[in-house]
Amino acid sequence: MRRRTDRPAPRVSLALAASALAAAAGLACAAPPAAPAPSGTPASASTRPLTGAPAPGEVPPPVPRAELTMSAADAPPPAGARLIELLRELDQGVRETRYQARTVVRPRDGYYAWDCSGMAAWLMKRTAPRALRAVGGGRPVASDFYRAIDAAPVERARRGWQRVPHVSQARPGDAFAWLRSPLSTSAVTGHVGFVVGPPREVPDWPGAWAVRIVDATGLPHQDDTRPADGAGGFGFGTMLFVTDDTGEVTAYGWFGTASSGLMPARVIFGRPTG
Repeated sequence: MRRRTDRPAPRVSLALAASALAAAAGLACAAPPAAPAPSGTPASASTRPLTGAPAPGEVPPPVPRAELTMSAADAPPPAGARLIELLRELDQGVRETRYQARTVVRPRDGYYAWDCSGMAAWLMKRTAPRALRAVGGGRPVASDFYRAIDAAPVERARRGWQRVPHVSQARPGDAFAWLRSPLSTSAVTGHVGFVVGPPREVPDWPGAWAVRIVDATGLPHQDDTRPADGAGGFGFGTMLFVTDDTGEVTAYGWFGTASSGLMPARVIFGRPTG
């Protein structure tokens, strides 16, 4: 099973986007179930219209594929730089990946199977162990990452985390997380992933930011490295984050600038520092 090709994966249809957008409220991060099934299967829910979005047919182009040029020099040292270096190794070494609740990693085989929180924990154990300890012991889920980031101060780092107050200030290696959207009927606790490229303002859409990210999911994002009809897992894609007048992210678009709706959720960003 090939994870990626040099060409963009086929865009998920708007029909799929409308029916599955609620699943994008987490898609990967419920506590591991008793049965070996991945968490975050699609759940039906209405979605909020794209307030302030460009008119149909004027979808802005996605951001560049930052994973092709990402460098430790662009990330905050030391933890962010270590994480970006590890992501570079993974991008070259992954031969097969799958989205599932139980983390199974065989580096020699290039096999990586996990959900979003499983991937985040695996990465941080190797690059920011202090920050991972602040998330909690055992098998953390997305809500654990969210609470650790939310408790971190903005002015300085504490317990391995420093909160990033605005999406525009996020840098490669920073984490993002949200709790399950109130519109979602899924059992997921939320979602967690990492920024790999500088956030870019969407032209003619005040408060909207397109961000290149890495996560583990069963539903690919815009311009995703995972095939739309594949098994999901590790990959890079583009998401959309929309802020209110205070600069806080209050909604996200799972399919980036091609999203047909927004999911309301408070999305926060945090910088692992050690």
